[in-house]
Amino acid sequence: MNNNKVLTINETFNLAVKNHQEGKTDIAQKLYNQVLKIDPNHSQALNNLGNIFQDLGEHQKAKNCYEKAIEISPDYVDAHYNLGNMFKNLGEHQKAKDCYEKAIEIDPNHVDAHNNLGNIFHKLGENQKAKDCYEKVIEIDPNHVDAHNNLGNIFHKLGENQKAKDCYEKVIEIDPNHVTAHWNSHGLSTDIDEALLILKKLNKIDNKYTEAKIMIAALEGFKGNFSMFDDILSSSNSSHPYTRSIKWVFSLPKLPNIFFDRWLFFDAVIKLANNSRPFYEFGVWNGYSFKYLINTFKKGFGFDTFSGLPEDWHNEPKGTYSSFGVIPKIEGGEFIGGKFEDTLPEFFSTEQPMASLINFDADLYSSTLCALNNSNKVIDEKTILVFDEFIINNKWEEDEYKALNEFCDKLGYSYDVIAISFFTKQVAVKLKKN
Repeated sequence: MNNNKVLTINETFNLAVKNHQEGKTDIAQKLYNQVLKIDPNHSQALNNLGNIFQDLGEHQKAKNCYEKAIEISPDYVDAHYNLGNMFKNLGEHQKAKDCYEKAIEIDPNHVDAHNNLGNIFHKLGENQKAKDCYEKVIEIDPNHVDAHNNLGNIFHKLGENQKAKDCYEKVIEIDPNHVTAHWNSHGLSTDIDEALLILKKLNKIDNKYTEAKIMIAALEGFKGNFSMFDDILSSSNSSHPYTRSIKWVFSLPKLPNIFFDRWLFFDAVIKLANNSRPFYEFGVWNGYSFKYLINTFKKGFGFDTFSGLPEDWHNEPKGTYSSFGVIPKIEGGEFIGGKFEDTLPEFFSTEQPMASLINFDADLYSSTLCALNNSNKVIDEKTILVFDEFIINNKWEEDEYKALNEFCDKLGYSYDVIAISFFTKQVAVKLKKN
């Protein structure tokens, strides 16, 4: 037997693919490079080598490989799709969008490109376009569980809860062990018992789903049984952001009302607000919350850069959540565009009506503190303050939570927490003078 047989270029490529599929990426990388040494224009080797670089986090090398493959084979759909995935992972959503759209132009039935394009539109706040993408995936592949799940998320965001529930149920019908659909489904619950029922089903499917385990313990605590949460506190999950959030809630003098759905949360706090006054919102983005609130209050003031985050927010780069300068047109709404530090001092330098409710959705500590300091003139003991990203996030104590507590300490306020939603990360409070 001749062990020194020289492999053809096709045999070398096939051996590289085999090692790649088996997870032997070091060997695969060397073999792809051997192929490219013989044939620098081997687009498949370039694409696959790009995938290895992407997995290694070497994004520039991956980009070079994909772009070279596309230069050689302009209609190479996988290279366009993979380049889109790379841009998506880097948070470069517009570039990812262009790549997925090109892949779909080449192959109109590329389900993963349609699905990921939907994810990009969702990230950009273009929910109708995202919905269209997911529905196209389902048209091509009626059993595509991720598309059904993603479509459920869109319906939930749009407040179409029954349609969202139908989507999650369809996922579970196709794949009864799809834990993400179970988790998302619990976010539609109307009470603690319904949520617990769903989460306990999820826990039976996957008892290592940490968030579900912690949330079960939290909801049992709301029912008066704190033993499970005490166990969490003495476990390796004691520093988990969910655990830290729940620990803070349980430390409050009185447990607040708990909600799961964003719109049910808003409904509850709206009932407690003085709806003869206008509302204010800091961080408008696509205007979904603003549109919901205007139905009750009829008059609202919205503040946003309309060009995205003015600075990096942990893993979210500057410019995320941009509406690309487009200011919503909503009857009863008055919108002020620009950075808060530039627009708020001027706006509040003249007398403004007292606030019924203020929705803080600026995410950043700096922006939230700026909004609190400037809107103080329209806040009294009747005003409800809603914070959209107050808990649950990995570094939640550094964001809106920190801004509120710093604001209160400086001005001699304390606050009562009147409503929370772990699923949507919202917290509603009322201020009181110490």
